[in-house]
Amino acid sequence: MKKFYTFLIIFVGASIGGSLRYLIGLLFTVSSGFPWGTLFVNLTGAFLLPLLIHYLHDKFHLKANTVLSLTTGLLGAYTTFSTFTADSYKLFQNGNYVMLSIYLLATMVGGFLCAIAGNYLAANLATREYLSRKKES
Repeated sequence: MKKFYTFLIIFVGASIGGSLRYLIGLLFTVSSGFPWGTLFVNLTGAFLLPLLIHYLHDKFHLKANTVLSLTTGLLGAYTTFSTFTADSYKLFQNGNYVMLSIYLLATMVGGFLCAIAGNYLAANLATREYLSRKKES
């Protein structure tokens, strides 16, 4: 029964994450052929994942199922490797090699930098809270 409950929690998070990704894709639709929506969700997801894991989890003492719902469910469905590869292939197939290079670089290097920024923010927020609590006591 516990595994089924975990499945449901992840299912709910994934439903929200997939819907958000679709909505953002609609908002970022442009005629240039550059996949701005996919880039946006992947970069914001790369930033939010470490922030959720390292800060919000510790600050609010989230249960394991809540963390799974937010990370594996919501952010797992929100970000998209399959669309990233399909978009990359489409740029390649259309001979847009400059845009393909920019997209690959922006996604991979940008995602890594966003993850570093999310980790940095999480550590910074946690340190501030720790020092604030220490000062109060």
